Amino acid sequence: MSAATLSIRTQSPDELAAIVHQLNPDLEYVLDLHPQATTCRTLQVKSDGVECALKVRNVTRNIWDESYFYLEIYALRRAGERNIKSVTQLLDEYRNENFHAIIKSFKQGTPGDKIDLDELLHKRDFISQLDEIYLRLHLEGIAKVNFLPRKIVISDNGEVTLVDMSTCVVNTEVGIQLFSQEMRADSRFITRLERNATH
Repeated sequence: MSAATLSIRTQSPDELAAIVHQLNPDLEYVLDLHPQATTCRTLQVKSDGVECALKVRNVTRNIWDESYFYLEIYALRRAGERNIKSVTQLLDEYRNENFHAIIKSFKQGTPGDKIDLDELLHKRDFISQLDEIYLRLHLEGIAKVNFLPRKIVISDNGEVTLVDMSTCVVNTEVGIQLFSQEMRADSRFITRLERNATH
């Protein structure tokens, strides 16, 4: 199967496995974690037997695709430098003429989009954990978290982990004024959740 025929829009496990193999022959494709995605695909892979998440996109001239990809890379690097435990960690980056990918730590648990969202967003414990994640990110210069259920995973013991930082901005990249604006938007979102919490 030639590289030219492969695209991240594919639904075929064999083709997705071929993309993974192209990027790093030592990685083993396991599962498509986000089959509805159109610009990036997040795949579960194994590296030396350890489960990881591989986020991959076709190399294109679409500036929006590229921008969001690099926003996540910058944010993950900052989170790793600051040792923020409540987000997945950037492990490596791969690029060839067809694909650009990042590999991140994989968090076991239930994705937020598999949980009753209305109930989840009224739970004080969940909101408290989300508030702590946002606060830690803000203190370390990361904002514009833009909550979506698929961006979080909840472990069996209720621990919340942020697994997607594709909209996040780092203050050294965007300037303090824009960063402050995005940080306030994040904080207003958490405040609304806290106001509406019921249990």
